[in-house]
Amino acid sequence: MIEANIDVQPVQLGHKSWPKTFTIDPDERALLLIERNENRPDYRGFRRYQTIFVSRNDALAKYMEDMGPAEVFISPGLDIPGGDPALPEGQWLETVGSLREYADQFREWLTLQAHRREAPDLIAGYHDDIDQEQRASQHISQFGPYHEVRRG
Repeated sequence: MIEANIDVQPVQLGHKSWPKTFTIDPDERALLLIERNENRPDYRGFRRYQTIFVSRNDALAKYMEDMGPAEVFISPGLDIPGGDPALPEGQWLETVGSLREYADQFREWLTLQAHRREAPDLIAGYHDDIDQEQRASQHISQFGPYHEVRRG
């Protein structure tokens, strides 16, 4: 059994309030896993919360876990479905454990992608600066499909 690390779950204004559960089993079926940056219940800053919807007494219940400060996470919010809400719980495809594993892997992949972004081409940028300075000093106009610079 996994127990929640928070006593008071945050509630977003304008969102439905779901019945709460404070324990989940990694092997039980889950409908949906959501990760969002939300304001703390005491309104003292944003934290990343992981929410998992499971079945309790033939109704959906919400399990929430505090993952830490929102600034630590590069990735935006995640939505990982585990089943179709129109189907009975026994036909949901994923378990709590598998949804959490998918979320961990996806978060790691997004972090790696953020670090692999293409570095700016400094040599081409240097030559562009020289070209722009030369055009400005000689009062040469520039025309292009998206902008024009008229120098007189």
